[in-house]
Amino acid sequence: MNRFSFLFRRNNLIFVLILLVSVSCRKEKNKIPTCMEARELAKSDFENQKYVFYEYQYLNDDKSKNIDFVNILKQKNIKVIFKTKYTVSCLPDERDKLEESKICYQTQMNNSITAKFGHSFLDSARIGVQKTMISN
Repeated sequence: MNRFSFLFRRNNLIFVLILLVSVSCRKEKNKIPTCMEARELAKSDFENQKYVFYEYQYLNDDKSKNIDFVNILKQKNIKVIFKTKYTVSCLPDERDKLEESKICYQTQMNNSITAKFGHSFLDSARIGVQKTMISN
C-alpha cells in the first residue's frame, strides 16, 4: 500500500505541475500589449506595408462619403477603419488596458501614414469626397 500511495501522490504531483505549466502558458498568449508594445507592433505592420488608417467620426457625422474616402485611400493600399468619436462627457474615467493598447496602436499607425503620405494627401482625399458629393 505504501508503494501504491507513493506512486499515486507522485502521479498527482506530475499532473498538477503539467496543469500549472499549461495554464501559465495560456495566460502569456492572452497578455495585453503595453502601449509601447502596441506602438512597436504598429511600426512593424507599417514597415510590412499593412497600412490601416483609423478615421474618427461622431455619431451624427454624415457617413455617406465613407465609401468614396475608402476607395481613395485604397489606391495607396491603405485600409480604412471608421471609429466612433465620443464627446468628452461620454468618455469613461478609466480606460481599460486593452482599449489603451488599441489607442496606442491606432495613433502610431495614423501618425506613420500621415508621415509617409502627408496631411495634404488625407486632406485632399476628404475634400475630393466632398466635391464628389456636391457634384452628384
